[in-house]
Amino acid sequence: MPNEPVLKAFKHIRVPVMTVDAAGKISHSNAAADSLFGYDQSMMGLKVAQVIDVQSVAALNSYIHPPEIDANIQLIMGKTSAGAEVPLAIHLTAWSDEDGLQHAMILRNLTEIVKREKTTSIELKRANTAINSAQIGVFEYFPIEDRAVVSGMWRKLMELDRADPVDTQVEWRSRVHLDDLSNALEAVRLCVDGEQEKATSEYRLLSKDGNEWRWMQVSVAGITKNNVGQITSVIGSMSDISKRKEFEFSLRDSNEQFRSAFENSPIGHVIFGIDGRWWRVNAALCEALGYSKEDIVHKSAADLTHPESMQRSSEQFARLGRGEIDNYVEDRGYIRSDGSTMWAKVTVSLVRDTSGRPNHILCQVMDLTEQRRLNAMKGEFVATISHELRTPLTSVLGSIQLIRALKDENLSDKVQRLLSIAHQNGDRLYALINDILDFEKFSVNQMDLSLDSYDVISQTKDAMLANTHIADSFNVQYQLISDIEDAFGKIDPRRFQQVMNNLLTNAAKFAYPNTEIAIRVDDLGDYHKVSVTNQGEGVPHAFRDQIFSPFSQAKEADTRSRGGTGLGLAISKQIVELSGGEIGFDSIVADKTSFWFTVSKEPSPGHKPVNYTNSIPKPMTGRKRTTF
Repeated sequence: MPNEPVLKAFKHIRVPVMTVDAAGKISHSNAAADSLFGYDQSMMGLKVAQVIDVQSVAALNSYIHPPEIDANIQLIMGKTSAGAEVPLAIHLTAWSDEDGLQHAMILRNLTEIVKREKTTSIELKRANTAINSAQIGVFEYFPIEDRAVVSGMWRKLMELDRADPVDTQVEWRSRVHLDDLSNALEAVRLCVDGEQEKATSEYRLLSKDGNEWRWMQVSVAGITKNNVGQITSVIGSMSDISKRKEFEFSLRDSNEQFRSAFENSPIGHVIFGIDGRWWRVNAALCEALGYSKEDIVHKSAADLTHPESMQRSSEQFARLGRGEIDNYVEDRGYIRSDGSTMWAKVTVSLVRDTSGRPNHILCQVMDLTEQRRLNAMKGEFVATISHELRTPLTSVLGSIQLIRALKDENLSDKVQRLLSIAHQNGDRLYALINDILDFEKFSVNQMDLSLDSYDVISQTKDAMLANTHIADSFNVQYQLISDIEDAFGKIDPRRFQQVMNNLLTNAAKFAYPNTEIAIRVDDLGDYHKVSVTNQGEGVPHAFRDQIFSPFSQAKEADTRSRGGTGLGLAISKQIVELSGGEIGFDSIVADKTSFWFTVSKEPSPGHKPVNYTNSIPKPMTGRKRTTF
């Protein structure tokens, strides 16, 4: 054992040091060694195998080769008190005394060094993998000898086998496009002449089979000089950029197409900045507004917008600029240079940059001034014609009804039949005029509804009663099926009757004879659902997408015999949706068809409002049927 002064000095050494006795136990360790292995107290008495990866004293001593008395162990693993491994370098010294073979160890923690070496190794592997994965060919050019050394990937890009006995410089020069050769050599020349430390050039390279030109890029970045400042070598890379060039050419063509379409379009187009400034405007919009391009770009959009459109346009544009919406469509008025108004349908779209932030705004302006004028003329024409038809028709129908009511007159059966036919045709013509007028009102958003709380079941019964003659004429029967006592909803009674008349009439027309048409009123929580179901041929699949379109009729030749304008369902859809409900249908060909619509619930007049959403529905005790 070391004497007392040695032990005292040993204790204060800051480098981790410990000794091992002949039995393989730690006979002494300083604070640095204890800390290295994670022990709060001295490790004295522990077996050396508990902290260092050696099995015995003999194994430890085997690192020393006589006649040497010490050795440097470059890498051996240690073990902390928590069981973690720690890489170590050890300077080992051995001596013998009366207690046998002793060993002293000076320890060095290699954790950070191992980490750095591992990181460096990984980075080198990654760099090599990245270069190969990116298919970058590396070369080194020695200008004094006019000699080049190339990598395997460079030869691969040139489509040369490793064993090909070719002069790479001669091969490369022979395949570079003649128009590009000087440009291809420029990057190397700039670096060799010392004009630049880095340089890049692009050129076309012919494939080995001679069938295609590929675009290549050469980049020179590494320069080596001798002791007199003479450039002895440059290092560069070559990569295939054919796809990038193809994209660039495609983008250039696309930009040219966009420019041409933008400038030559007969529809007005504008590009705005997010701040609302004009970036670009085409000739069509300038012509429509009566301004030159130079004049229009010095005006703000507000200067050209009609006062009636200003507030809504400003709000929508601000939301678009903030990125809250990506597009919107609106009708907008513009003030022309002569002070007149141009009405247009404006489609505004937000364009974002690659990071998703709003960048600029595209605006398409379609002039609708003439269309609005023609629509107004059409509306006036329809209203005038309808009025001129309805007024005399009312007199005609009144006269026919009066004649048919004269029971004392001796009218022949033939006359009675003619009067009946005239009255039926008059009714059909009157209904047609009303449908056209209603459709025109809906088309220009001039239809007003008087909505209030009414009993839907009572209104449904009234509709069934009013259409009894329709059911009789087609030999069918209406049946009301209700699971609820009352069903107050938000409706306009006159328009509700119009919807029910359309659905009941259609159901009767297209039902099988001698069948029942079921009318149901169901409770859907916040809504009542009214449905009309018949047994019949059903709605053809090809016709279903256009069934609510105006003037649409399935099997035209067949429906003509049943009458109708093709406007009933279109008008019904408008009425239901303006009332806050939905309308739709379900149909099975050659089986049954059910048309339905919903009505928002309303408290009955004179009663406190009912929270239908949270109320508990009454149990169904049976269906009530009303037959007409």
